[in-house]
Amino acid sequence: MKVVKVASLLLLGLVLLAPASWSAESAAVPENTDEQAVSEEKKDDALKSSDQASGVETSDPSTASAATEKDPDDEPVTQGDLNGLRTELETLRDQFQTNYDQKTATTSRSLKFGGSATTKFVVSDDPAVKEGFGTPSLNLKFSGNLRKDYEDGKNVDYVFGTNAGGSDLTLRIQDAYLSYSILPSNDVTKPYLYVYVGQQKKIFGLEATASEEYKPTINGAQFTKALSLDERDIGLVLSGDLFPHNDYGFSKYRVPAIAYSIGVVNGSGPNKADDNDNKDVFARVAFNAPVDYNDFLRGLTLGVSGYWGVKTATATRTSTTTVNVPNATPPPATISVTTNTTDTTLSQKGDKNRYGGDLSYVNTPVGFTLEYVRGEDPSLSKEKIKNGTITTPSTFRSVKSEGITFTLFYNFGEQFQKSYKEQTRYGDWYPQTIQPFLRFDRFDPDLDAEDDRKDIYTIGFNWFFAPTTKLQLNYNIVSGQIPKAQKNNEFLAQFQYGF
Repeated sequence: MKVVKVASLLLLGLVLLAPASWSAESAAVPENTDEQAVSEEKKDDALKSSDQASGVETSDPSTASAATEKDPDDEPVTQGDLNGLRTELETLRDQFQTNYDQKTATTSRSLKFGGSATTKFVVSDDPAVKEGFGTPSLNLKFSGNLRKDYEDGKNVDYVFGTNAGGSDLTLRIQDAYLSYSILPSNDVTKPYLYVYVGQQKKIFGLEATASEEYKPTINGAQFTKALSLDERDIGLVLSGDLFPHNDYGFSKYRVPAIAYSIGVVNGSGPNKADDNDNKDVFARVAFNAPVDYNDFLRGLTLGVSGYWGVKTATATRTSTTTVNVPNATPPPATISVTTNTTDTTLSQKGDKNRYGGDLSYVNTPVGFTLEYVRGEDPSLSKEKIKNGTITTPSTFRSVKSEGITFTLFYNFGEQFQKSYKEQTRYGDWYPQTIQPFLRFDRFDPDLDAEDDRKDIYTIGFNWFFAPTTKLQLNYNIVSGQIPKAQKNNEFLAQFQYGF
């Protein structure tokens, strides 16, 4: 420590001595006129010449006084000083290692941990819905790298995610898959191609594939849940792009002219084995405007999606056995009494198909999304048998459904402008954005049936006041061809925050 102290004092002394000498000289010289300055200069020259002639050597008084001064701390460093410095460094090293061992989680490979949570408040016209705070939901995500290819970027990565929500807050596996870059990913000017294996999202449309932090509404579109498009499934997916466009004025801005995905999955949903020998197939192609970041066409996308699968429809067959017994108080003379009831399950396979198209313009300050989906599902009705005779036969048919959603939004603020987000400022600064929006959401679960089409008009407001946090306010107006008892408006407020 003394070495450091001595060096610091020497450096400080050098810095302070020079200005001090300059100020002393300037203070000693009075203000003179031009003539006085000339006479003083001649006097100095005369003195110098006389000193040189007599052999007397002149010296600077300030230099002489500085030479006679001695720093009291100017002492040599001893072996004890060095040993003390070494001991202090070893102590700091041990403290750092102890904190690292006790307070740092370690993994065998790289790990990135994140998640999001929501807190919701509900007010509804439905008497069955209690007003108040709803149960929270929590998503946790673990991702990382299993193999790093520094030359071509053909990396092997993993994702594992869990979800807890609902009335019981049960923890469930949400995502669990591996990914591999088939084509080199280090060169942004070339196409990408990835393969994903495991439980993951089905790539279909806009609404079903968007993550929670990018959805404007608290509740998703009706068709995503009714047609099971927002569910995870187990299988293999290929995703890639063609003809990428890069704007080198903005780092990491890359938009491909064509993005595509094709997948093969079980079709039975998350955390379930396949319920039949068939596999479901889905595909999506999106056409993007390959323009620079500041172009007004940035964010314009046209997409088409398809899903083809097989589903097993089930129904209940109820068999009853009755006998006629004398009536104690006729008429009638006899009454029918059920002596046995047996329920069995009927099943029949049918096509489960989905077709969709979407158009979106996600820019700032104005943007919109439009999506249309049509579904086909097998349906099997109940069957009733009485005393061995079929009284109500079971019928099999294909149920056609239809859904459409349109969202229009406007952004007040700079959070979605890349040039503002990348600014470096003092403190935990981040640009904010206020986003009012309007949404129309319609779903008809059976086009051949009446009084089942449901329309929801949403007036919404989102406030993005932190990098991963937003406040959402939604007022849903319910109408359509549904019974009046189901036309219950609701107000929802939700905080969504991530880490």
